[in-house]
Amino acid sequence: MTTAETARDAVRRILGEEAHADVTTFPAGNLAITVTSGEHTATIDGDDSSGWGWTVDPGTDDGFTGHETIAPTLEEALDGVRGTIGA
Repeated sequence: MTTAETARDAVRRILGEEAHADVTTFPAGNLAITVTSGEHTATIDGDDSSGWGWTVDPGTDDGFTGHETIAPTLEEALDGVRGTIGA
């Protein structure tokens, strides 16, 4: 199970030390992660059993609409974020 601390560690490992992650853990174990790196912001939501949805630089009208990009693991979601922001 991915914890808040393992999520922060994955962000640092994949996106670098300059990336900052705010992680919220919900009672069912799913996480909401907001990553700030340079001028970009990414949101990643999910858990190990259902996968991880992610969006880079979401618009203000994107709230509560879900994510168009889904990855089976947090590491793959972070790789997708890295590829999008060029970290």
